[in-house]
Amino acid sequence: MPTSADTWRRRKPGPARPVPSPTASVGTGVGIKGRLLARGTTWPTAGEGLKGRLLLRSMVAALALAALVAALAVYPLRGHWLAPLLLCYVGLLCWRPALWLLLLPALLPAVDLAPVTGWFFLEEIDLLLLATVACCTVRLPHEESALPAWAPWFRFGMVLMTIACLAGLWRGLQPWPSLAALHDPNAFSQYVSPFSAVRIAKAWLWTLLLLPLLRRTAGPQLQRLASHFVPGMLAGLLLVSGAAVQERVLFPGLLNLSTDYRITAPFSAMHTGGAALDGYLALCTPLAALWLHQARRWWQALAGLGLLGLALYAGLATFSRGLYAAYAVSLLVVAAGWRLATPPMPGRSRRLTAAFALLLVAAAAAAFHDSYYVEQRFASTAADVDHRRQHWREVLAMMDDDDVTTALGMGLGKFPSVYYWRNHGQETPPGYQYLDKEDDRYLEASNRGGNVPGDRVHGDRFHGGRFLRLSAGQYNAGFGELLRIWQTVPLIAGREYQLAVDVRTASPMAFLHLRLCERQLLYPIHCIAVPLRRLSARPDWQQLRLNFNAGKLGSRRAPVRLELAAEGQHAVVDVDNVSLRLMPDDRELLRNGDFTEANDYWFFSSDRHHLPWHIKNLALNVYFEMGWLGLLAVAALALGTSALLLGRALNRPRAFDAAAWLAALIGLQVVGLFDSLVDVPRIALLTMLVLGAASLRPSHVLPSTRRPVMPGSSQRGKK
Repeated sequence: MPTSADTWRRRKPGPARPVPSPTASVGTGVGIKGRLLARGTTWPTAGEGLKGRLLLRSMVAALALAALVAALAVYPLRGHWLAPLLLCYVGLLCWRPALWLLLLPALLPAVDLAPVTGWFFLEEIDLLLLATVACCTVRLPHEESALPAWAPWFRFGMVLMTIACLAGLWRGLQPWPSLAALHDPNAFSQYVSPFSAVRIAKAWLWTLLLLPLLRRTAGPQLQRLASHFVPGMLAGLLLVSGAAVQERVLFPGLLNLSTDYRITAPFSAMHTGGAALDGYLALCTPLAALWLHQARRWWQALAGLGLLGLALYAGLATFSRGLYAAYAVSLLVVAAGWRLATPPMPGRSRRLTAAFALLLVAAAAAAFHDSYYVEQRFASTAADVDHRRQHWREVLAMMDDDDVTTALGMGLGKFPSVYYWRNHGQETPPGYQYLDKEDDRYLEASNRGGNVPGDRVHGDRFHGGRFLRLSAGQYNAGFGELLRIWQTVPLIAGREYQLAVDVRTASPMAFLHLRLCERQLLYPIHCIAVPLRRLSARPDWQQLRLNFNAGKLGSRRAPVRLELAAEGQHAVVDVDNVSLRLMPDDRELLRNGDFTEANDYWFFSSDRHHLPWHIKNLALNVYFEMGWLGLLAVAALALGTSALLLGRALNRPRAFDAAAWLAALIGLQVVGLFDSLVDVPRIALLTMLVLGAASLRPSHVLPSTRRPVMPGSSQRGKK
């Protein structure tokens, strides 16, 4: 059987051209290698280079494995299904390492347990990514001869982005925290913490670790992008769209389009607003059109149409005008690519599929066009744009006025703390702290009668450990949005419960909101609340107690949360020993009710006031955090990839593939006109993976006659 190399040689007749040898010199009879050997220099071999790469990859894998073990030792794993999922994921990667390119894009947007665990610095995606690097770095094939390559501009953009991120991380951590700060319970539980810089920077670190794996997995002709990466992205889109539909069913109702309820689906980062869901849908929905274009069987086309319908509904149900604009622009780009492309499916099937897809788009748009809330949203567009522009001007005014900041930015993750101290409205956003008794200045100031600070006893409970301090926001209008601390509880409908909490305050006008509600992330319904009353200003702890029947609360699949929030002018409320017991069993349902483990199982949300946490513009966010250097890096990556895809789109055999990728990136940038996006690490990482996949060029080097075998694969190369 002739090999591909033999065939290629027969197609290129003529005398063989001599291959220059390392021992042959130019213009002399002494070879370069000979001169080096005469001087005692060791000539490196290809085997030595491979050994060096293997050693480096083994070190990276070992570090990732050690980090994974350390993370699992501190991560709160009780009460959810992450541990078995992680175990199955690792098993699949050990069996078929190339499956990471299918599984990871599907799991990244969907596996988000922060509302249950309370952790949003070290997340579930970090555990998955550590497992990916540990398994795949050494398990993927090591052959380098026929790998696809990135264009020089992409490598240039990645170098610039790496420098910009390192500078942003350094500036974001300023003033440099001491080692003792690592033990502060607030270090990894608040956005105003300097360690928020690490939370943002980890997206770029994961990018640097995953891009080499992407290049090694994609295949010489990028065949695994079509067989693994695109299906993985679409599986993630299916999971996210399904979560959005489920949220609509459980809360406002599937067809209730008149309320102002806005879905968040699985994205916990939207607990302070933002557009993580909008950006994700804009990035992934055009890839459903790519699946439709490549469908060769009726069931593939039917599955693609169903997914497209779900994604359209999820996107329109966000009521986001930026996402509506992104959908419109993406549709135009996809339509142009469809027109130019050489169809893989028969002409009649292609036209029928396109007609059904357009019908879906038109039907969804018509249904939401008549919505009262959509009309309200578009009627207020001019006022909202003016408000957003005012916010952008204030963001620029909050930056330091010096050349270093202009070049390198204020630092990664700095905006929430900068807004807290420098916002022009002189407003103080609500906040919270976890305090230990040695940090309790309240009792030191209040207990002048000889009691030991922090050792106040209430009933049979000792108040000498950690507690939660809630600070109400201060607004020019005298009132404003509450910040709610909450925990998910397993309530059973119709049962009796006892709710108790210890509180204290020195504020003359302080209130504590204490209630149980059905809540996905932002908007609560069906609440049972402790009657609201002004708390007595005194130094000792008071206990609030409520015996109640759950009624219908807990009868549905909607999550039930126990919520705490402080309200009042200059109100500061301390909270401890939160308890929810099932009666008459007297079984405790809350975890970490005494806040000993800080934010474990406690999460927070701000339902409607989101400007203290988000800049609300992608380019301005990059400039604020990384300066002109960051903007130049983003421009090199985005514009370079777009130019490459545009060139491919004009090449008819590959027109539609390129048009779909281009539509995805343009749609994301349209959403980025009105939101930050990259302040959500999983969105930033997915965006970089899409940029990397779209920027890969097929290898022009002929593969070896023996096909490389994936470790763990049962297939063997043939001569």
